[in-house]
Amino acid sequence: MFSHSQPLRALAAGFAIVFVLSCVSTDLAQSGRRAPKTPPAPVSTPEPTRTPNASSEKPKPRLTFLVGLDSHAGFANIPFYAYDGVLRSLTDRLADAPSVYVGGTQSEMSRGKAIQKAKAEKEAYVVWLELEVDTMNPANQNSRSLDNIIIEYVVFAPTTAKITTSGRTYAQAQRSKSILNPRTSSIYGDRNLNQAAREAAERILSAFRLHAPRDRPF
Repeated sequence: MFSHSQPLRALAAGFAIVFVLSCVSTDLAQSGRRAPKTPPAPVSTPEPTRTPNASSEKPKPRLTFLVGLDSHAGFANIPFYAYDGVLRSLTDRLADAPSVYVGGTQSEMSRGKAIQKAKAEKEAYVVWLELEVDTMNPANQNSRSLDNIIIEYVVFAPTTAKITTSGRTYAQAQRSKSILNPRTSSIYGDRNLNQAAREAAERILSAFRLHAPRDRPF
């Protein structure tokens, strides 16, 4: 007698085979797909450290100067602006030298105070200035022309206060150098007298075997 269960079993077996085959094909299809790669995160590159250019750095000062001027020497014919101009001009010219540092200025310093200052210093040289009228020419004694002024300079060594160098410069000697330039007298001083102060600074530098750049038009 033929059983009805056999066709049912055969049909169920067929469905099972089809289901298995569909699952296998789905897995194969999925395994064939490759997931897109995630791009790597950018790596930050540190900027190279910039080292200072040695040529652009200011060289260490070889000498230090302190500048003092005696503005109370009793010469009534010399106006105060002339003292200020001389002090400014000499100091600026000393500072033009790359290896020189001007540590300070004082407009009321006697010779005795300059010596005391030098003895108290360990490294700085003290430059002392004095203005006086050229008395060698009797015609200049009563003249108020600043061309008759002499600048006396003395440089005292630190600790010992020994005189390193000294000398005089003359405003009148600058007259021939300034024929083509207008004469000036103002709060910045007299042109010829200021130029004599710059000459004194150049002589001081030369005594220390130092030189400032070429002098600027004054």
